Amino acid sequence: MFVADHHTLQQLQDRAQAIPQKRLWRRVQAVVLAKQGRTAEDIARALGCSLRAVKNWVAQYNRGDIAALHERPRSGRPPRLDPQEYPRLRQRLDAPPRPEDGVCTLRGLDIQQILAQEFGAPMCLQAVYDLLDRLDYSSLMPRPQHEESNPEVQEFFKEIVVEQIDAIAEAHPDEEIRTYFQDEARFGQKGTITRVWAPKGSRPRAVRQLRYTSLYVLVAVCITTGATSALIMPGLDAEVLNLFLAQMSRELPAGVHAVLIWDGAGFHTSGDVEVPSNISVIRLPPYSPELNPVENLWHYLRAHHWSNRAYHDYDELESEAAKSLCTVCLDRERVKSICNAEYVKKRA
Repeated sequence: MFVADHHTLQQLQDRAQAIPQKRLWRRVQAVVLAKQGRTAEDIARALGCSLRAVKNWVAQYNRGDIAALHERPRSGRPPRLDPQEYPRLRQRLDAPPRPEDGVCTLRGLDIQQILAQEFGAPMCLQAVYDLLDRLDYSSLMPRPQHEESNPEVQEFFKEIVVEQIDAIAEAHPDEEIRTYFQDEARFGQKGTITRVWAPKGSRPRAVRQLRYTSLYVLVAVCITTGATSALIMPGLDAEVLNLFLAQMSRELPAGVHAVLIWDGAGFHTSGDVEVPSNISVIRLPPYSPELNPVENLWHYLRAHHWSNRAYHDYDELESEAAKSLCTVCLDRERVKSICNAEYVKKRA
């Protein structure tokens, strides 16, 4: 087969190796093999394509170099729902169901009906799920919201917390400021259950223990480095909190000052709490666990390690808590992903 002298054989081979897209690589590779003197039939067998495709690719290269091998834009079928309607659909999905929906939460069939009736976009159920995936929606378990939580206060906190961190940084000009979030979780024999894969239409069973031995896990997470400090204790009070703060203080690198953001639990506000000199504390608004990304860590641990199991005694609980903390918290990239807090990251 004739191949135009746009490139040498070595140049073509180098170009082919640098192409990440498989479809384009195969087209360039066909030109490489033709340049080596292989017949169109041999190339078609080697690349698993038709003889006609090989001849077309080489002809395209001859006419317009490698650029001619790129795929041309295709118009395709127009989407059932105009992308300009995506913001309105998101607003509909984010709001509580309306009385006319007749349900307490929207399922796939309900969204299918909304798309047909309110947006004039009838589509099959699978197309609805594909649309939700494109919009980055997933079926998730909601977090409980306290009836006394105040969204306006929470939004105001998001605005001023950066100023508070800046003020602490100005007070410690010779130190690196790192932002940590801290929280505690109870882990015990009064177990939890989590989702499992099971045949459709079945009701799978999982162990949920109903005994009362428990322990407490205290964790602080740096949202920029993924570093963690953790402590496992049989109880929780101001004395335990002081042990945790002292441990965290020792683990901080030299020249680092930690801004520790936590909630207003009683043992956090106790007059017996002793905050080390290399740690400054900022308190979250009341009833605002959604502002603390360590809550996501507890959800992850329960979903992946602490559920659907029974524990014989305290020693088993302590062993599992330590094992799972090491598995998760030593992976800093995973911790940063789980404990993401965009509203303070612009400063941190």
